[in-house]
Amino acid sequence: MKPVLALFTGLAAGVLLTGCAFDGAPAPRAAMPAPQPQASVVSEPASDMPSMGAVQDIGTAAFQRPITGSCGMENFQHHVGQPRIEVDSRTLPANYRVVGRYSRVTMEYIPERLTIRIADDDTVESLTCG
Repeated sequence: MKPVLALFTGLAAGVLLTGCAFDGAPAPRAAMPAPQPQASVVSEPASDMPSMGAVQDIGTAAFQRPITGSCGMENFQHHVGQPRIEVDSRTLPANYRVVGRYSRVTMEYIPERLTIRIADDDTVESLTCG
């Protein structure tokens, strides 16, 4: 018992002495170098810029986002921006999950699972497979 007490007393004394060695004064700062004059910016004439090419008119073609997975998310995209409660769970596939900003989710990718992300204002933010 005495060796343990002696060890504890020695450690306590060491901690106290270490605390006394610090005087609380901030460490001295290194001198800041003098500011250097800024070089003037020379811009190149616009004629040296490469051409972006001709603008192509896509007409009235609908924009189609790439769809991956096999969860059927393309059938539910009309819910994006709508309140969460308007999504009828009876119409969703058997394997789905609803996640918010602070939800804990597993990170495995399951192409058949529909993931419905909910924004802070309780609207559907996105629907993805996985």
